[in-house]
Amino acid sequence: MRKKKTGIEENIWKNFGQIWDISWMTIAPIVMGVFLGQYLDKNYPLGFSWTLSLIALGALLGFYNLYQFLMRESEKDENDRRDDGNRKKRG
Repeated sequence: MRKKKTGIEENIWKNFGQIWDISWMTIAPIVMGVFLGQYLDKNYPLGFSWTLSLIALGALLGFYNLYQFLMRESEKDENDRRDDGNRKKRG
């Protein structure tokens, strides 16, 4: 695929990739919690639900992953803005 002069095509695929990464970082721990919880509920029943407990744990881990990703991207954007500002002052 060719890159257009404005870089729009490249940005679309980059953004799509980031959305894909974000969704998997958030959803995967929840889904793994569901499957592991169902397995544990069948084979090791206790007075509480493994499935609900592991869904909650998966949600916490998923949103923690999301938070970490967004903080890294925010730092990258901030550094890029600083670099662009320094280049404009010099040039």
